[in-house]
Amino acid sequence: MTHTNKFVDFLRHYGPISATDNMYDELIQAEIDRKGIVPPIQITPSKLPAILENFRSNVPRSVVLTGTAGDGKTYHCRRVFEEFADNPQEWQKGEKIVSLPLSGSGKTLRIVKDLSELTTTEKNDLLPGFMDAIGDQNSPNVYLVAANDGQLLASLRDWAEANGEEAFRTFVSIESMLVTDKTTRDDLSLDLYNLSRLDAAKHFLAIIEQIVEHPQWDNCLGCELLDADGNTRCPIRINRDRLRANGGESLFQTRLSQLLSLARANRTHLPIRDLLLLSVNILLGDRASSSLLTCRKAKNRAETDNYRMTNPYTNVFGANLPERQRQQYQAFTALEGFGVGRETDNQIDNLLIYGRYNNETIFASHIGSDHFYGADAYAPFLRDYLEGERENITEFMRALARQRQRLFFTLPDDGELKPWSLSVYRSADLFLEFGRRLTDKADISRISELLVRGLNRTFCGMMIDDGTKLYLSSSGGDGRGRIASILEHELSASPQRRDPYVRLSLASDDFTPIVQVIDPAGRPETVVDQLELQLTHFEYLIRVARGSLPASFSRQCYEDFLDFKLRLIERLDQIMGAQPVQGEVSLRAITVDPRGRPQPDNIRVRVGDA
Repeated sequence: MTHTNKFVDFLRHYGPISATDNMYDELIQAEIDRKGIVPPIQITPSKLPAILENFRSNVPRSVVLTGTAGDGKTYHCRRVFEEFADNPQEWQKGEKIVSLPLSGSGKTLRIVKDLSELTTTEKNDLLPGFMDAIGDQNSPNVYLVAANDGQLLASLRDWAEANGEEAFRTFVSIESMLVTDKTTRDDLSLDLYNLSRLDAAKHFLAIIEQIVEHPQWDNCLGCELLDADGNTRCPIRINRDRLRANGGESLFQTRLSQLLSLARANRTHLPIRDLLLLSVNILLGDRASSSLLTCRKAKNRAETDNYRMTNPYTNVFGANLPERQRQQYQAFTALEGFGVGRETDNQIDNLLIYGRYNNETIFASHIGSDHFYGADAYAPFLRDYLEGERENITEFMRALARQRQRLFFTLPDDGELKPWSLSVYRSADLFLEFGRRLTDKADISRISELLVRGLNRTFCGMMIDDGTKLYLSSSGGDGRGRIASILEHELSASPQRRDPYVRLSLASDDFTPIVQVIDPAGRPETVVDQLELQLTHFEYLIRVARGSLPASFSRQCYEDFLDFKLRLIERLDQIMGAQPVQGEVSLRAITVDPRGRPQPDNIRVRVGDA
């Protein structure tokens, strides 16, 4: 009889499940109780202590929780209920709206665990009291409402439009809080928390730590796949070991965390539910069954030496699932967008294909040393390819892609082989370094000069090598021509006391770089305009600065930067435009010399009667 670990069975419930399951929190809680999972896997939400403290106070405010499915809105509601209810088990009844007395204030707390579950009639009964509570601190009720942004605004707008001018003003105030990401307003007794603003990378590392270090892995003791000295042939425990830090730093964890941070920089948010799904799929993914491993399946894979089916590095991208099912989950589609496995460079592919013969030491270090997911899993496909077998070329290409994915997660950043060359975003390491340097207030001149050079080449359509000044030029007409040779403004890339200049800093999320044009003459200095550099924008500028740009990157990024340039020209004309001279038109032309140095040239044209 196969030895089983109930903890493994429990983890499967976090894996790929129906994305529309509104009872997710309740089902997981039931499994925790049924299987005796102690301690449970959970992330203490950063907003929960403030919410609990608010409802304990003498003058509590209503709270609205927004965010995407899986961000933990229901979890917050349940924890608040358990804190203030006489019988926490009553939460299991599944009521849409529950009411609790608050001893600190004498008010009644009404909890709406999902606004989208309410019928139109139920919303019409709820909203008058809710709107009264957020507009009047003396209201006998306070509310905790969970809703996604769209549902919340649609419900409030419909009600406000039917209830007069004052109601609509309150709706506009709430809408403004959502748009500007404000938690409070002085004129409303309301705290609004967007749970989608939380850092997925930090939460992911905390989840991985709880899963791989959970004490119930001790239930594996006695399994025939686990030796007394800790060595194992079990693919589940092998994958667990790959994820563990083991007292130091796990490169696998670090690279996963970097991917999630970079996805955030491209405005892709992964909620807690997706992070749990991703963690479990890495650990338990099984390509042979297009599903997740059980202890029985794990034993079968070990006995047949079929570890290539349980590869954690491909499980990151959902390779164990059929494509149609994989596309249902944002965790996989977001990470697949990095192109890991499809992208490569000649150095790495030469190593993978010919390294056994012409670079044996490096091949043994990076491929041969991994007996489960490296050489042994790859060798049969490589041998057939090198011997001229072409009937199964598709299988060889898939095996090659899997090795690229494995190398992406195992190559160090400071080695001869560059892991980010296996991604669409080859400058991602530079993006991360730039963010760290901005945070630490360290020198950014090397990277900022590259970015300004990329901007200059984009703005002017010329191979300008200068990265110390920003040249804003136009092409006449609507200003959208590819070659822009009329120089409108010339801005320094270092701080100035009187003239506008370019500044690179961090956006409000303290992670995404932002390029700003600053007018120091304002009191205080003002931002003329700015543009967030998403990861795609950053990659575009670095590639342009280095003289290489594939067409797939060009169109949308180019349009974004062109719009930014035209806005800057218009606003700078208003701030510092020169007074016209009667009978004369002055222009500045810009050309580039053979060394890439910009050459401005003043042109004056007299107009009027001869």
